[in-house]
Amino acid sequence: MSLKLLKPWINPLLVGLLILFSLPLKLPALQQTLESLLSFSFPIRLSLYTLLLPPVALFSMVWNRKRAFEIWQKLRLPLIVLAFLFCWMWLGAIMSDYPKIALKHSGRYSIFLMTFIAFLFALERDALKKSGQIFTGIYVILMALTFLDFHGKTNIPALLAENGLHIDLFFRGASPSSFFENRNPYAVISVGVFFWSLANLRHSWILSSLAIAAASYSIVLAGSRNGILTLVLCLLFLLILTFKQIRKARTAFIIVLVAAIAVGFGYYTLKSQTIIRTNASLNRLLNVNTYQDLERMEVRFIIFRAALDLGLAEPPILGSGTKTFGHEVFSKSKDIAHLNNSLYKNAFNSHNALLTIWIEMGWVGLVAVLLFLWLWFRPALRGPPLLMMPMLAVCVGQILDYFVWEIFFMAFQSFFFAYFAAKIYFEDSIPNVQTTDKLDQQDEA
Repeated sequence: MSLKLLKPWINPLLVGLLILFSLPLKLPALQQTLESLLSFSFPIRLSLYTLLLPPVALFSMVWNRKRAFEIWQKLRLPLIVLAFLFCWMWLGAIMSDYPKIALKHSGRYSIFLMTFIAFLFALERDALKKSGQIFTGIYVILMALTFLDFHGKTNIPALLAENGLHIDLFFRGASPSSFFENRNPYAVISVGVFFWSLANLRHSWILSSLAIAAASYSIVLAGSRNGILTLVLCLLFLLILTFKQIRKARTAFIIVLVAAIAVGFGYYTLKSQTIIRTNASLNRLLNVNTYQDLERMEVRFIIFRAALDLGLAEPPILGSGTKTFGHEVFSKSKDIAHLNNSLYKNAFNSHNALLTIWIEMGWVGLVAVLLFLWLWFRPALRGPPLLMMPMLAVCVGQILDYFVWEIFFMAFQSFFFAYFAAKIYFEDSIPNVQTTDKLDQQDEA
């Protein structure tokens, strides 16, 4: 194949590699071999995303370097805020009381930034359709493997182990987590893919239909109350945005499609873990009269209060440092001493993105995150409603959880945000292309 024929596929292939190399696959055999040869223990576990993701992201930026000025011109304000946020994160990590933890995870989170920027560069207008097809195809294949594993037709961890890869996922209980590290990000991303596929149905209706079916089944299979809540809230928001257009064919089609999917999976969902757990939570909510009742119902509400009390008593400026929420809150809050064990201290977060960011990055970090989201979502309110739904889904899903620690989730989130920018700012077919500068001028007027 000549370079001329291959060139249109370079960026779509880069998009696919950015997704695939974000899979949480560790390389224990390679690590053991290298450490034996070098007589040196690596401070991190070698994985696809630590070894392969950064060079692919860098290649994407170099290959598409001519787009840098255009991207900067149209996305200058949110990118400045994002750059400041990561600089603030590193400053907080250096000054943290837990520098080893904070610096390690700041490095890991910086890979997310590289991935996001790489998507922005790779998703140029001529590559959007092919990139979308590759993204959709990867999701469908991974979900097919998940379903086969869940139903006992194959054993994904064993197959990976035979090839020197390790994955501590694929929980085979009533609720699997797929290639994600928890069932909640699995369900929330599936909600995002559901809406993303609806928005792209006309571009590739076969792949998009398969993705819609796979995402719908995944939402049910995951057994995640968070996934159900995210789906419901996003559907309500979509209906609000499209209420005045309810008579238009496209909107009517979407509603009919959503209804058909709901009915199609209705019988199954009545017996699923998702519905069982959701109904149990709703029944408990009916008997809630005080915040203490919420705390008795769900442990995360105890964490909410502890984080709020700590943040208000000691208003954080720099914050405690990246991924140190558990150490900071559990060491200073007497109200949750009974939860103070290694699991919570080392891996727990507030189960709320904004609370966790507030404690770990302080007021400045929290304001920067909110400002970035505002700048990124603002043009979405002027564009096609479906276009913003995948971004909204990954944000809504973190109201009662926090997934920044999850590399595969962040790859999907980065794709959704970058794809939106590509459509709204850089695709000629979108009539309402406006730079952030133009939006500022409109707001001032």
